[in-house]
Amino acid sequence: MESAEFIGKIERLISASKVGLLTTVDAEGYPHNRWMTPAMIKDRPNFIYAITAPNSRKAEQIRNHSQVEWTFQSTVLNEVISVKGRAVLVGDPELKSEVLEAIGPNLQIFWKVNEDSKNIVVVETEIEAVSCFYPMKNERFYREVK
Repeated sequence: MESAEFIGKIERLISASKVGLLTTVDAEGYPHNRWMTPAMIKDRPNFIYAITAPNSRKAEQIRNHSQVEWTFQSTVLNEVISVKGRAVLVGDPELKSEVLEAIGPNLQIFWKVNEDSKNIVVVETEIEAVSCFYPMKNERFYREVK
């Protein structure tokens, strides 16, 4: 499978499920998972985007340890995709606007917890490797993305 096929699979799962599991690592080396509302932007196919509050624990963890993993699954659990990459926090207003436009309708929970729409940063994850697992077929595929 080519890199573009893997990217297409990620886009399809994000579009269908509207959620992904983001894993970061804390200062003691322990992993932390949380459900996020991600997006991919057409002009930037090798990146996954989400938003967070700049003072959140995940933001601190990303600042201190940029290696992260995203997990996406189909609603019937017949496809699971894991994405390894490096995340950075971006405060660029234009990128914030673009990401909010892509995921805004799916952020109901986020806005209940984070009421200040100006107090956000973009989590930008550059995709380094993708692993696809098809449990019903017991098939696995792995690809580094360059």
